[in-house]
Amino acid sequence: MKSDKNNVIDTVYKDYVFSEKKSIDGVKIYRFSNETGTGEMQCYNLLEGIQLSYNNLNMETSYQRIKPKQGVLQIDHCLEGCYEVKLENNKRAFMGKGDLSITEVGKLPFESSCIPTKKYVGLSLFIDIDIAQGTIMKYFPYSNINLFDIRDKLCKNGTALVIRSRYEINHIISELYKVDERIRLPYSIIKTMELLLFLSLVESKDTHNLSSFSEPVYRATQECYKALVENPFERYSIFELARKYAISESSLKRCFSYITGTSIGNFIKNTCIEAASELLIHKPDMSVGEIADLAGYLNQGKFSCAFKKYFGETPQQYRNKYI
Repeated sequence: MKSDKNNVIDTVYKDYVFSEKKSIDGVKIYRFSNETGTGEMQCYNLLEGIQLSYNNLNMETSYQRIKPKQGVLQIDHCLEGCYEVKLENNKRAFMGKGDLSITEVGKLPFESSCIPTKKYVGLSLFIDIDIAQGTIMKYFPYSNINLFDIRDKLCKNGTALVIRSRYEINHIISELYKVDERIRLPYSIIKTMELLLFLSLVESKDTHNLSSFSEPVYRATQECYKALVENPFERYSIFELARKYAISESSLKRCFSYITGTSIGNFIKNTCIEAASELLIHKPDMSVGEIADLAGYLNQGKFSCAFKKYFGETPQQYRNKYI
């Protein structure tokens, strides 16, 4: 592992204020903390000019207005949650579960960013193009990986592009989340080269702009999301929700799926089951049948089946663990 002087994040975001920075067994830990929550990045220096970061954020925003160094590729993959940026045209753009984005740092025109559901899990590759190109030519001379070509092809006009979830991406990226720590460094280098080889073959037609939504659509969807969270036992149809928040069904479904990472139907069902689990613990005087009825299930058997599918155990087994 290279020394901290080759740390790409420290170079790119040198003016960013972290709540804590420290090194543990060669891993650089960056921590965030503000009034909206906390977050952490675990960073590994793979090769000179290339750094891999595992990101776990449980906060509404980690945004700070700084001017990062240009000439760096940032490749992000979202495992869970959603990341939102507010563009200069007042639209909102989203990166959701399974998406891979590629951007040249400092070139994406946006005003701020946030995490709508206060949960984002994913990884990032930070690649200093000038330095990393020399590293690749030194250690992988026959790879024909040209970072400048990848940037020019996939980051036109500085706009981040997203490759929607597909087998090739999942096959490469998924292994990075579960690699044994004993081989993490060499394995991550191999997988990074594999990813860059794949990106060198991707054409612009295989990518899409970050999905964006107008301010009215975004606000209406946020209000809908908030209402569903606060009223987990209410059952709404998509038609009813769209009419209530004065938004088209298609816009609501599309924007909602980016914010939450799931469909409205699944979100309502899962939120209801999670709320029922809270009643099982905190309302011991209520029977499983009463909770099933409150949750809108026709009978206790169907409720128990749905509950076990979600939690892996029956409502009574779940209750017995906590009471």
